[in-house]
Amino acid sequence: MNKWTKSVFVLMTASLAVTAPISAMAATELSVTVQAESKGDSVIDEKLFKKIEKSVERLVQVVPYLKDYPITEFEMNAETSRVEVKKYQTKEKKAPYVRIHVDQNTGEVKFFSHITGKGDFSSTYPLDDAKKKATEFMKQWYGEDMAGYQLDEEASERNSSIKFRKMVDGIPFRNDTLNFAINSEGQIGHLARGDGYVEPVELEQDISKIQFADPNKVHAKEKVEAMFAHAMTPYYGQSADGQSYRFLYTPSLEINASIGAELPAKQNNKIIQFQPKAKQTIIKSKEEAAAFLTAKTGYNPTKGRATFQEESDPKTGISNYLWMTEDEVIANIFFETKTGKVTNYQVLDRKRKSEADKKLSEEQALKAAVEAISEFLPLTDKEMVIISDQYDPNQNLYKFDFTMLHQGYPVDGMLRQAHVDASTGKSTLLDWRVSHTIKLPDIKNAMTQEEAAKKFLKKYPMKLYYSLDEENKNAAELVYMSPLVPLEEMDALTGEFYTYGEEEATE
Repeated sequence: MNKWTKSVFVLMTASLAVTAPISAMAATELSVTVQAESKGDSVIDEKLFKKIEKSVERLVQVVPYLKDYPITEFEMNAETSRVEVKKYQTKEKKAPYVRIHVDQNTGEVKFFSHITGKGDFSSTYPLDDAKKKATEFMKQWYGEDMAGYQLDEEASERNSSIKFRKMVDGIPFRNDTLNFAINSEGQIGHLARGDGYVEPVELEQDISKIQFADPNKVHAKEKVEAMFAHAMTPYYGQSADGQSYRFLYTPSLEINASIGAELPAKQNNKIIQFQPKAKQTIIKSKEEAAAFLTAKTGYNPTKGRATFQEESDPKTGISNYLWMTEDEVIANIFFETKTGKVTNYQVLDRKRKSEADKKLSEEQALKAAVEAISEFLPLTDKEMVIISDQYDPNQNLYKFDFTMLHQGYPVDGMLRQAHVDASTGKSTLLDWRVSHTIKLPDIKNAMTQEEAAKKFLKKYPMKLYYSLDEENKNAAELVYMSPLVPLEEMDALTGEFYTYGEEEATE
C-alpha cells in the first residue's frame, strides 16, 4: 500500500528541432550553435541573444569553472518561453558539459547543471562550508537581500541539497525553492528549482499574481500539534523481505493551517463494504475457462486468430490458461492445478477505446467492482480499504485497488484488484487472491496515536509554510509540516523510528 504521495522533482526540459540562423553572438569570442523549434512565428532576434549572452557571462563570473566550457550551443522552445544553453569544452567533446536554462523573455538564468557522466552525486565537502558557498552565490547573483530567498537550515541536511526558499510575509514558500548541490571541490555543480517534494512554480509564473492565504487566520502551532494525533495513520506494514509485518504509524506530511486538518490525500483510503459470497468456480477445460471469461467480461478470447497455451507452476500449485496473438497476451485465467478452482483472471483488449463510449460514472463503476469481487471473497472479508482508483480514457476502463483490513486496520501488500469496462459495467480483471496465513503482530499493547504523535513531533517539529493549491496554481495555502520531510514511521509496538528496509540492510 502506498502510504503517501509525494510530488516528483521536475527538472525543466526543452524540445529540440531545426537549425536557425546564427545570431550576432557568433561574432563574440564564444563559438555558438543555435537551434530552434519551428513553431509559428517564433523569432530568434538579436536582442534576445544579447540578453542571454549577458546573463550567461554573468553566471560564468560567479561560477568560475564555467570558463572551461567556451563552446556554446542554444536550443529554443517557443512553447515554454525557455532557452536551453549547453556549454562544451571543445566542439568535438560533448561530455562533460554544462546545461543552462534561460527565460526566453528576460534572458535570466533559471537553472544550470554540470553533467559529468559519473553517476550519482557524492561529495565530501563539509556541509557548513557548502551552505556558505551557496549563500555566496545567492548574494552575488541577487544582491545582499538574496531577492527575498532565505537559507532553509533545517532542510539543508547534505551538501547535495542546499535549499533557499522565497519568503512571503516571513513565511517560506515551498514551491519557490532553489536547490543547490556543492561538489567535493566546493563548486556549485547544480542549481534547480524545487525541493523534490512539491511541484515548483513555473519558470514564467509571476508569483506577484499568486493569492497567499492570510497568516493572521491560522491556528497556532500548539493547537495544530494537538490535532496531529489524528494525522498519525495506523496500518500493518510489510517488511522488505515480505515475510514479516510491523504495526506502524505513518504521519501526514501536511496539515492545513487554517482548519487544522490533514490535506486531502490523492488516494481514497476509504473503507468499502462488501457482501462476500465465497463462490468457488471450478474449470476442467479450456472451453469451460473461455466460457467463464466470456460471461464475466463480455469478451470471447477464442475469437479471431488467438492461440492457446497452458502453463503450470509446481511450486505454487497454480496453472494458467493463456490466449495470445502473435505478440501479446489477450486473456488469461489462473486456477489451482489440483482442484481447478479459479483464483483470478484478466482480458486485455488492446484496441483503443473512446471516452465518448463511457456510460458509467466512477461511483457506478465502483459499485460494479464491489459486486463482482464480492462474489468470490471469503465470508470473513466484509470490508476493505480502497487505496487507488483511476480512469483510463484510452481503454475506457476504471481501475480499482483494494487492500484487506485486520482488526480495522489496512494490511500492506494484501492487494485485491478490479477493472471495470466503463461502457458495459463488466469486470475485465478480477484478482481476489490473498494469503490468510500471514502472521500479524498482536497490537493490544500498541502505542496510542497521541503517544506516537508526541514522540514524532519531538524529533520532527512542525513549521509553517506556504504551499500552492494543487487545483489552483494561483492560490497558496498555509500548511504545517516538518521541514525535514522524514521517511521514517513510528513502530507502534516498540516506539522506535522505522524506515522501510532498514532492518534488512543492517543484518
